[in-house]
Amino acid sequence: MNFYTGIINQNSPIHQHKYYEVHICISGTGTTYSEDSSVNLKPGTIVITPPDYTHYTETDNNAERIHICGSFDRFFSFGSMKVLSDNSKNEGTKLAKMIYDNRYSNTEYVNSLCIAFAHFILQNLDTDNQLNLAIREISDYISENFSDFNIDLRKILIKSGYAEDYIRNRFKKMTGKTPTEFLTEIRIRHACYLIYTYHNAWSLNELAEKCGYTDYVYFSRRFKQIMGMSPKRYKDMQNT
Repeated sequence: MNFYTGIINQNSPIHQHKYYEVHICISGTGTTYSEDSSVNLKPGTIVITPPDYTHYTETDNNAERIHICGSFDRFFSFGSMKVLSDNSKNEGTKLAKMIYDNRYSNTEYVNSLCIAFAHFILQNLDTDNQLNLAIREISDYISENFSDFNIDLRKILIKSGYAEDYIRNRFKKMTGKTPTEFLTEIRIRHACYLIYTYHNAWSLNELAEKCGYTDYVYFSRRFKQIMGMSPKRYKDMQNT
């Protein structure tokens, strides 16, 4: 991973970066403008701008910002500018100053500080409703499109704006299931509903297809995993 850092104490013209940029206001006030929003700056304000994202900043004469730019794509997957405030212990500001003060130190050490800063940002960004909303949107999409053979959970997770592994872990923490487990359970529960409601109207192969499975053997395996019996046995029990 590669990161570089510096201090800015003047206005920044309209520009873009090839990497994510994080800047934190250390003193003074100002405003960062982007193509679709603006952020008022004060000490402790942290702004994240994604790659190839047009933005500029206007500040007063006393404003000072530490900017850190580099390989944050391992952690972030934002499509627009994000903003948060430092916590009550000013841990974000302390981390940013450590990164700046050690900018000429061992690369591995600086990278570890930048990774800690990324985790700090994610943890504090997620304390509001933004993460919960993203997870609800993912679960709603899965629930509404579970019968789609081509549903791509990876794309759905990435679209949330968070790094794939991070949002997957937080999804499990909130729902108790991985996205794959969540999808599988919805499909199998729907299969049970169809068997109970329509009995012999469809073959088990047809029923599997209506639940998003093109491979009956795989469907049967997943069904038994959830229900403790094969779909055939479950169907026979409903017909007795």
